[in-house]
Amino acid sequence: MKNDFRFEKKWVFTKIDKETLFSNLINSKLYFREQYSERTVNSIYFDTLNLKSAFDNLDGVSNREKYRVRWYGKNTEIFDNPILENKIKKNFQGYKIFFKLNNFDKKKLDNENLFELTKLVNKFSVNKNLYPITMTNYRRNYLISANNDIRATLDFNLQYKKLNNYIENFFVKSEDIILEFKYLTNIDSYLREQISGITRISRNSKYVNSLMSNIYQL
Repeated sequence: MKNDFRFEKKWVFTKIDKETLFSNLINSKLYFREQYSERTVNSIYFDTLNLKSAFDNLDGVSNREKYRVRWYGKNTEIFDNPILENKIKKNFQGYKIFFKLNNFDKKKLDNENLFELTKLVNKFSVNKNLYPITMTNYRRNYLISANNDIRATLDFNLQYKKLNNYIENFFVKSEDIILEFKYLTNIDSYLREQISGITRISRNSKYVNSLMSNIYQL
């Protein structure tokens, strides 16, 4: 399954609480409202041993892609309806290709299952040389504008875990809050006109952030 090309733009906040940011979105000119209930997101990121995907992101490579396995729920040790996502980016535009991993549903995240999962991911990958590098876990709020054209997500309580070579038994926490807007490419100018008070667009990747935390040293 594949979704449409869309813009994805992110801001990273370190000195604002989530409730204030949430309120600013609700009271903005776009009158955001909650679209879905808040939930926990878990992702395992796959990359080459020389971290090509991570360095492509840091270097600002226009055309890049990354593979991750995602599931939802507070249990970080059991896969719950996991989905493999191939996320393809071209500048600020991107789309995803999804593959359901029914054979891994309700399985434990251990070294044996991670090894089998890696083999399956590489069957879908052109590179055929991917490894599980890190895992992220965070809470997410989902919002949508009053005209239903712009979706926003707020990610908070972020934490990262090392998976390369072995599964680390603890998470490293981050204080960052990440705001992301997702919308079709033809309304980019409209969004810029409507959003005020946020002036700096930054490249942000939870995968890269996990590598730059103290679980890895780039």
